[in-house]
Amino acid sequence: MATEATRSQPGSRRTFLGHALALGLAGTSLSTHAAAARADAPRVLTAWMRGEQSWAGVWTPGQTPRGIALPARAHQLLVLPASRQLPPQALVLARRPGEYLLRMDPLRNQALQWHTMEDDRYLGGHAALSASGRTFFTTETDGDTGQGLIAERDLHTLEKLREFPSGGIGPHALLLEPTGTLIVANGGILNLPETGRRKLNIGRMDSNLTRLDVHSGQVLTQYRLDDHYLSLRHLAFAPDGTLGIALQAEHPAPSDRHRAPALALLPGDTLRSVDWKPGEAPTAWDGYAGDVCCADNRFWVSAPHAGWLASWSTHGEALRTQPLAGAGALAAQGERWLAGGEDAALLYREARALPQPYRLPVGWDNHATLL
Repeated sequence: MATEATRSQPGSRRTFLGHALALGLAGTSLSTHAAAARADAPRVLTAWMRGEQSWAGVWTPGQTPRGIALPARAHQLLVLPASRQLPPQALVLARRPGEYLLRMDPLRNQALQWHTMEDDRYLGGHAALSASGRTFFTTETDGDTGQGLIAERDLHTLEKLREFPSGGIGPHALLLEPTGTLIVANGGILNLPETGRRKLNIGRMDSNLTRLDVHSGQVLTQYRLDDHYLSLRHLAFAPDGTLGIALQAEHPAPSDRHRAPALALLPGDTLRSVDWKPGEAPTAWDGYAGDVCCADNRFWVSAPHAGWLASWSTHGEALRTQPLAGAGALAAQGERWLAGGEDAALLYREARALPQPYRLPVGWDNHATLL
């Protein structure tokens, strides 16, 4: 049964959010047919589509996910630091070009704070917590100029405190580095709400990694690959500090996309792609890497269109592959990591062990987080 939850007034020019919220904040019924889940079974925060409606919430094995109805598809879901004073919380970020933020209690299935984006500002789909844990950074685009931006926002009100240039076009994923700097993947692709997901500048793409000073907003370093048709998208750190970057190829020719790498590495100050050896790229590979995580000292990349997972050592060696139809969202926590597909999830608990499969009643959207 759908249940109404307390929600704040978004107060934005964008009427679509108000209309969408009329759908209510609902939790889907728990499945009654599953046996009791293992004590160490995963609990996953993610988003999904059911028909035309997007949701965000928690999935556990043997249950249909319980969630909150969203006004549009979500992208990243960021778990916030635990507090004795506050219930568990998470941020939900709209998919680019995104127009809403949500702070939620994923265990109680409650929306705590909605925020619609300021005039002519659109989300890039990702966020990173600040070192203080009281604010967070979002990737955004100026709708008038197409300039990529980083905004710092208050964790509880979600209001913008300041903004500065991201160092490129189409900023997507970002991470706070141990040194306190921000590393941002500027994907180089311009999208605007007026044209939806249409890519407006493929012939003029300039994707880069940019390191930013979080206090001044100054660009400290930029890194580029030689192939300007490779869009740097998602990011993950290895324990040794190597950064893994999932790539999406935008070459006009399918043959070029098939040869395009799925992963790039930044060990130290040299950005390089992990190129396929002759005959190594799977037949269905189309140049589109969905997500990346690091587990067991290996970078894992998902290929949603091609239907498999691939992993390399943190040095870009020793390729392994695993079929998984619709492979998309990846999540790592300690020695465990998990991959979601269109109708199944695979949980890996230790190195070289066979994964534990779980049936999914509905496929996850772009990203997931193990709770």
